Amino acid sequence: MPVIYYVEDDQAIGYIIEKTINHAGMTGKGFQKGELFLDAYKHEKPDMILLDVMLPDISGLDLLKIIRKSDKETPVMMISALQSEMDKVIALDLGADDYMTKPFGVLELTSRIQAKLRKQFDDKVSQLKDVVLDEKKHVCLMNDNEVYLTNKEFSILRLLLKNKDIVVTKEKIFSEVWETDFIGETRTLDMHIKSLREKIRENDAKITIKTIRGIGYQVE
Repeated sequence: MPVIYYVEDDQAIGYIIEKTINHAGMTGKGFQKGELFLDAYKHEKPDMILLDVMLPDISGLDLLKIIRKSDKETPVMMISALQSEMDKVIALDLGADDYMTKPFGVLELTSRIQAKLRKQFDDKVSQLKDVVLDEKKHVCLMNDNEVYLTNKEFSILRLLLKNKDIVVTKEKIFSEVWETDFIGETRTLDMHIKSLREKIRENDAKITIKTIRGIGYQVE
């Protein structure tokens, strides 16, 4: 169940946001001050953040700057009574993913939240047939079985799944997984591919890693 943090000092609006989030089957956690939000955010990151701009202690824009210093991925939507085009441009330039003005309709709020979460999920999950990789949780499912993969195995399989319609060269694998252009010694890669194939076979997954001789690998 997605968890959404929202920072809103107006209790009436906060109540509407909370009910909207819960009605959509998500969990909302509200904060009336920016400092309280930051304390919670440092301990556990949510799946999405809703920020008011005008807060009693820290501006929502300043909170956005703090978030984006280390977190480029969590979707952030500003919800503000400031409606000028420049207000929106400033927020978007600072890294906001969306900007919604008050007053707002609950159906539109629900739709925008779901759209951002859907994109976040799609960007972080790779799937082919019954093999699923969840990058955020670092979990691999094969035929509904959770399968342990080493970091390198996970990265190789993710690269193959994201390029499932094309052959992935050994050069590309070494460049993106090992971050090197040197491919003189391919034994390490061969061992990782062999291990992945064994785990696919052991779990009766419906994919295969095909060797394209002299070039690289393709998942199908």
